Amino acid sequence: MNPGREIRYIDFHTHHSGGSDDTIAIMNLFAGEDVPADFSANTLYSAGIHPWYLTEENSGQLLTELVLTAAHPHVVLIGEAGFDRLKGARMEVQYSAFINQAEIAGEMLKPMVIHCVRGWEELRRAYIDIQPDRPWVIHGFRGNAKLAASLAEEGFWFSLGKKGITKEILGVISRERILLETDETGEPIAEVYRHFAEKTGCDGETATGIIRNNFNTLFNFGI
Repeated sequence: MNPGREIRYIDFHTHHSGGSDDTIAIMNLFAGEDVPADFSANTLYSAGIHPWYLTEENSGQLLTELVLTAAHPHVVLIGEAGFDRLKGARMEVQYSAFINQAEIAGEMLKPMVIHCVRGWEELRRAYIDIQPDRPWVIHGFRGNAKLAASLAEEGFWFSLGKKGITKEILGVISRERILLETDETGEPIAEVYRHFAEKTGCDGETATGIIRNNFNTLFNFGI
């Protein structure tokens, strides 16, 4: 990508506005949605089948639509995809759809952004089944430190919002596998960065450098 100006912030997962002059934002799309014709130079996209909107009846059609949406060069991630025991289709349907999305991600050489609510067993099983070449990033992680440590050991990355940034979590996952997000909160990404810097005990420039390096590693970019 060719960002417009010097990039300070990266919002890895958001449902709000796109990138601004100093921010790259990854906007979330649903399978079948089109990338807007007027997107800014600093806006990228993810596209996937969210488990909330998946049914036994629509899964095949959504997978076909996902392939079309994900083919756009500014769609850099597959997802959010994953598992939710509180809302959505039966777990068997969710698992099948997730595996299909993971296979699409593998064929397109794209990382995945993961939604997971009480579906950690299924997520781990899928990771073993697929053995992905590109990282899977759990967005909005709010679990405990024990769970975070085990997921990190298994190879997962994490995208954290402000409420997920705690000293306990940061103490058990590598800084080299962390990204930051606003998701649906509407808070400024700069505030998430400030909180991350405070909890890690580093200054703002160091925090910015950590996330930029991780972003570049994930996508093989050079911003």
